[in-house]
Amino acid sequence: MKIGDTIDFLCFGIPATGEIYEIDKANKTVSVLARDGYKYPNIQTFKTLPKKKKDIPPWYILKK
Repeated sequence: MKIGDTIDFLCFGIPATGEIYEIDKANKTVSVLARDGYKYPNIQTFKTLPKKKKDIPPWYILKK
């Protein structure tokens, strides 16, 4: 993933699309500007979702 790439992510369980505007390599997160104009900071990437519901962030990327 690079700055300017378009990615799909989940926002409150609803699929959304946006463009990466910042990458934080220390925390392994990306910040995305969604097509609807909202900025979603610090999006985490998961292979599988955590088992505890409280550990799931409001927006995230699920790798397949």
